[in-house]
Amino acid sequence: MSRATHRFTGAFVDPSLEAEFQAEHFELSVKRFTRFSIGLSSVVFLGYGLHDAYLLSTVAHHAWAIRYGVFAPVAAAVFALTFTRAYARLHSLAMFVFGMTINLVVIWIGAVSPPDGFFIYTGYSILFVTLGPFIARMNVTTQVAYTLCSIVLFCAFAAGLAHPPVPVAVSIAATIGAMGAIGALVARQLEAQARDMFLQRRIIRTQLEELNAERAKSEALLLNILPASVAERLKADDHAIADGFSEVTVLFADIVGFTRLAERLSPVEVVRRLNELFSMFDDLAEELKIEKIKTIGDAYMAAAGLVGAGDRHTHAMAEMALGMLDRVAKFSEGYTEPLSIRIGLNTGPVVAGVIGKKKFIYDVWGDTVNTASRMESHGLPGHVHVTEETQRRLMDTYLFEERGEIDVKGKGLMRTYYLVGRRP
Repeated sequence: MSRATHRFTGAFVDPSLEAEFQAEHFELSVKRFTRFSIGLSSVVFLGYGLHDAYLLSTVAHHAWAIRYGVFAPVAAAVFALTFTRAYARLHSLAMFVFGMTINLVVIWIGAVSPPDGFFIYTGYSILFVTLGPFIARMNVTTQVAYTLCSIVLFCAFAAGLAHPPVPVAVSIAATIGAMGAIGALVARQLEAQARDMFLQRRIIRTQLEELNAERAKSEALLLNILPASVAERLKADDHAIADGFSEVTVLFADIVGFTRLAERLSPVEVVRRLNELFSMFDDLAEELKIEKIKTIGDAYMAAAGLVGAGDRHTHAMAEMALGMLDRVAKFSEGYTEPLSIRIGLNTGPVVAGVIGKKKFIYDVWGDTVNTASRMESHGLPGHVHVTEETQRRLMDTYLFEERGEIDVKGKGLMRTYYLVGRRP
């Protein structure tokens, strides 16, 4: 998008950029300022009728008729226009009419006054030409048109009513032109500053949008690693976070035979297949509001009951385990080397949180976790091996095959079960 400007008007060459500037500049600078300045200057100009009575006692009634009969209705109409939606579109025209009405009034009053009054009021006209950029926020184009029309207006009244000496008339017309040129230069400079500020605000907005986009990416990445509540606490406090949970269901899963398969595949293919399969598990976990904890090699760990799953977190984890079996079976159909998965579940108290200073990971600890890991390692491929605690919470909804008591490393004899499926 080009930021080049026209040499004379200072407007941006790019029409869309110019339209954006005009809309913003009008709302931030023009609308409220001109509403105030037009209202105040109108009151002052109408109140200056007392000056007519003092200076032009013999023709004061003519001056009042011109000042209040001509200027007052126009000023009221322009002031009312500033409160309408059309003002943004008609601003330049309204300011031109307002300025020309002021000059018409003062030159007209001067023309019907004694010679001294003509020169005094003509001086006012010269002053008002200069004030266009300040009172009415005229741009360069409007200011130039305002100046030229004021010169024509002066010449018309000078020739028709006042009849000043030609050198004097030429001098006054030249002075109006010179002061108008100064006003145009001021208008050009004020608008150039406004355009510079507009571009700076635009750059700042762009930078803020980019910053917010990057922050959103960082937030999304953080929420992919940590639960939302833990991420907020970690941003507020960099100390270790550890929360106790009285009942959580933990899942461990291991892909059987993947190590031997990896020996025959390239590292890239190993990662691709693992990513494809674990992405299916991630989607399932998100659907069931289960928290994925981590992956270690070809092992997958998840926990239900930390966030989102509610009181039926054990049932959600049972659905997770059965869903993983289905997905591994479908995944294996696409390859010549079939895969199977071994899953272990256990339910009980855990501690969950984030520890350390770098490479944060949300993890869970406790005997419940160790036992779930033992269920996986002591299970059979294609089966979901669960403890008696987990079976007791699911027996009303799911079917089980009792395995009996087995010797579990580090735990001794335990009665365990295989989750077979859902009850009809």
